[in-house]
Amino acid sequence: MTSHRERDVRNAIQELLDVTGAFDGVYLSGLPEHRGERAGDRRAAAIEPDATTESDLWDDVTGAMVMTASVVLTFLARDEDPQLRDEAAELLLNTAAAVLNGRSLAGATLPGSTRIRSWSWLKPTAPERRIAARLEFQYLVEGWSGLDLSE
Repeated sequence: MTSHRERDVRNAIQELLDVTGAFDGVYLSGLPEHRGERAGDRRAAAIEPDATTESDLWDDVTGAMVMTASVVLTFLARDEDPQLRDEAAELLLNTAAAVLNGRSLAGATLPGSTRIRSWSWLKPTAPERRIAARLEFQYLVEGWSGLDLSE
């Protein structure tokens, strides 16, 4: 069993969202304005680590552990028209669900567990609307010490 890092999964998410063409920018570690950069995207997404839990169904240290992880996907749409920005934000969410749900990410995640599980509409701040979605996925780690230690 090949060991993968969750950052490999986040990078795969970024690549899949970027190739849709629906986003002006897809960012790891927050939107540009969170880093003091220009906030010029009309349609954007940010991918940020959220949480991970591990479980095993037995006491055998040689068996695989099931890792359940999640990332927060923040979708941002900017438009002066409130209805158009809400529609655009929803379209970004739906686009992400269409390309991520049920997929093995980075060749590591279990397809049946990869899906957007929930989302929240954040309070609009003209001229933007954001949706924060939680993407959950599972992957296997061989043994209790099988995490990838490479850089």
